This record gives sequence, C-alpha cells and structure tokens, in this order.
Amino acid sequence: MKDFNIRIKTGSGKHNNLDKEYNNYVLNIINNSDNQTKERWHIYSIIMDELIKINQNECFEEVKYRLTDGENPNYIMLDIINRNKNNSELLWFIKKRIDEYIDEDFYKLFFN
Repeated sequence: MKDFNIRIKTGSGKHNNLDKEYNNYVLNIINNSDNQTKERWHIYSIIMDELIKINQNECFEEVKYRLTDGENPNYIMLDIINRNKNNSELLWFIKKRIDEYIDEDFYKLFFN
C-alpha cells in the first residue's frame, strides 16, 4: 500500500464515518487483491482525484457512498464520467479503460 495513495476527503478536517468506512473499504480491497485489481483501484483513485480537481465534490462523496454500499465500482465510475464528460478530458480519456474493465468482468463470468 506504500505506493498507493488514496484520497479520503476533499479538504482538511476531521474524518466523518463515511470517510472512515471508505478508507477501510479501499484498504481491505487493496490489501487482499491481485495486481490487476490494484491497477483498477489506481485508475479509480485517479478518477477521484480528478473529481476534486474539477470541483465535483458532490460526485466524490456520491462515489464513496455508492462504493461502500456495495455497487460495482466500474458502473459507478462510468456513471460519474458520463455526467462529467464535458468538465474533464482526463475523465473522458479514462472512460475507455473502465469500459474494458466491464468487458473483462463479463468474459470472466463465462470463461473462468
């Protein structure tokens, strides 16, 4: 986890319960996963950082809620990217990779 940096909050101050739950959720996934899954979470982290950069703090918080509620990270990120496609070229660029993750997961259902 030393080479993996996740953003928990949009600013400074105390962590609320959602921040703590999100932190625990991501750390649990990262610490108990293979390199492919870690790569995915690195991409998700880039998306989260970009949301803060483009002042989409509400989307940042929404992602944390949806992830900790158990939704598929790929569909969450795709939904957020589609909403913010005009605000960030980086997000639009990353969309293709998220689509590839969805395809990979679909094929794994049948071939693994």
